[in-house]
This record gives sequence, structure tokens and C-alpha cells, in this order.
Amino acid sequence: MHGTESGHFSSFISSPIEDYKNITNDNDSEDDCSVDIFPDRRWYLVAVAGTSLSLISLVCNVLIACVLLRPRNSHFFFLGLLAVSDAFLSTCYGPVIAMDIIKNRVQLLWLTRLWWSYVGPLLALCHVSMTFSCFMIILGTIERFLITLKSSLLTCFRTNRGPLALGMFLLALLLRGTAIFEVEIVANGNCTGLSEFEPSLTTLTKSWFYGTVFRFYVRTIATVFVPFFLLAYLNARIVLILRRQKRSAAMFRFGSAYDHKLRVRSATRLLLLIVCSYLLANFPNVAITAWEYLDLDSTQSENFYSIYETLTDIISMLYVLSCASRLLIYLSCNEEIRSAFYDFLCANWMCKRRRENGIEYEFDEKNIWQN
Repeated sequence: MHGTESGHFSSFISSPIEDYKNITNDNDSEDDCSVDIFPDRRWYLVAVAGTSLSLISLVCNVLIACVLLRPRNSHFFFLGLLAVSDAFLSTCYGPVIAMDIIKNRVQLLWLTRLWWSYVGPLLALCHVSMTFSCFMIILGTIERFLITLKSSLLTCFRTNRGPLALGMFLLALLLRGTAIFEVEIVANGNCTGLSEFEPSLTTLTKSWFYGTVFRFYVRTIATVFVPFFLLAYLNARIVLILRRQKRSAAMFRFGSAYDHKLRVRSATRLLLLIVCSYLLANFPNVAITAWEYLDLDSTQSENFYSIYETLTDIISMLYVLSCASRLLIYLSCNEEIRSAFYDFLCANWMCKRRRENGIEYEFDEKNIWQN
């Protein structure tokens, strides 16, 4: 089974070139040299709203990474790496996804050539980063699951955070990084100007093992279906365990042990919300992937392509929205992270201003970071 890999370049999760649908379609009509003019809906959704969200996400995730990757916040290590990955994806949204719409709208030859020159490698890196983000959410959820269970494996897991993150990055690189070898940019027949190039699948994708087994089974299962259902399962288990612990804890509401349990449950609820936002953002992707697997040809048909195109646009928007909303989730759900952000702002900007104005500020780190 060969075909396009999830459509076109308009989505981080699907392969984003609008003309990607023509890679396997031999069409020698005169329309091959025409330039696609996207509807206003795509301009406002992908280029305007999507780029605005990506800028918000970039600022928020850079701030999150600066705070959570400090040594004192090592227990938020995976969330810190998630922020780094999300910041990279947010940076790439404009040049890769939005520019696909912009270049066809403004129709500047130099801009179109520039986009074709970098989109392949940068898109492959986007897919690696997106998969790495997913794996960081999984590792963070597993750690919370072990904490909730009070498992004896927790100490071993925590001491190996670095190697685990490195292993997940290498796995993401193996599963998604090879996409750079799957597509090449070739001359589009006798076309010139804005339509002089088109994407073409390489011979590597035509092999049975790589094109069918690896791309459509190993990669799809490992990066789409397994993470989605694994996180759904772990979330459900954690919620059930927390409910039982909440009933038993109601009888012993005193002492520092109870305060520690409150902090643990707060951090757990935080991760549950992160996982829920991931599941909501990726549910359309799971549905689209299943649709492609069951009936790829129908996604490119005249009756269903507009629906397919809209869904892939929504997928990329939901993903950027979930990245942009993480800071709000962190600050609203976890007092420890709120204190960490306050400390970071105080050390770097806010408290210096206060002292200049003659206002003293006292901050007792031991009270905040005591476990």
C-alpha cells in the first residue's frame, strides 16, 4: 500500500504540502502548472490565527523551559523538555505551515523558491520534535503513575531521567527523522515560475519493507495509536487511584505528610490536564489516520477532499493551541510552579525593580521547595 503520507503540508501532524496529493497521481493536464489559490478560510485559520497562536506559544514555552529546567525543579524535568520541543515547533509553524499559504497568496517567485529550499529538512525536524514532545508527555505520565502507585521502581526511574529522555529522542529520530529521505523536490515538467517545482516520493518509499511496513505500520502505530491509547489508559488509572486516596486521606487531614500529599496530587492533576489537552488535540489526528488507512483514495476524492483538508488544518491549529495553553494550565493548577515562576521573575526582573523603588521583598525558598 503506497500513497501520500497523511495528505499535505498544511498540518504538522499530516505531511504538509497542498500538492502532496499529486505525488502518486499521474496527471498531465494543463492544470499542473497552475498555482493553487487557497480559500480565505485557510488564510485566516492557518496563516493569521495559526501564526498568532504560534508566537504566543513560543513566548510561553521559552519561559516554561527557563523555569522548569533549573536544577531545583528537576522533578519537572520532562515538562521542561516538553517546553523546549514545543518552542521549536512553534518557531517552525510560520516558516513551514503558514508560509505554504502565504507564498501562494502573495505569489512572489523568490519567496516560493526559498520555501521549497528549506521545507523538506525543516518539516522532518518538526515531525521529530512533535514525536519527542509526545514521548515526554508519556514519560511524565509514567512517572506520575509510579508516584501515585508508590511504586518501588520510582527511584530507579527518577535517577535515569536523562538517559530515558535521550532514548526517546533517538527513537523519535528513528521513527520520524527518516522522512527527510522520502521526498525530493523535482522540476514540475515544463512549468516555470511559481509552479516550477513539485514534491516527489523517492524510490525508498516504493520498497515493500520501508514504504509499507515501516511507514504505514511501525511509524503510524508507534507515533499515533500507541501514545494516544497508552495515555488514555494511564490517565484513567491515575484518576481511579486518586479517588481512592482522596477518600482515605479525608480521615487524616493534619501534619506535613498531608501537605506533601496535597502537593503530589496537585502535580498529578496538572499532568492529567496536560494529557487531556494532548488527547483532545490528537483525537482528530487519530481519526484522520484511521480514515487514511482504511480508504486513502477517498481522502483525495472530489466529495471528501474539502473535509479532509479542513480537518488537517484543524489538527495543526489544535496542536499549536495545546502548546500555547500549557503556561495557563501550569499556573492555574500547581502552586509549586506558580512559586517557581514568581521566583524566576523576581530573580531576573521584578524584584530588582521593587528594590529600586525602595520596596523590600522576602522569599524563603525552603518553604516553597521543601519536599
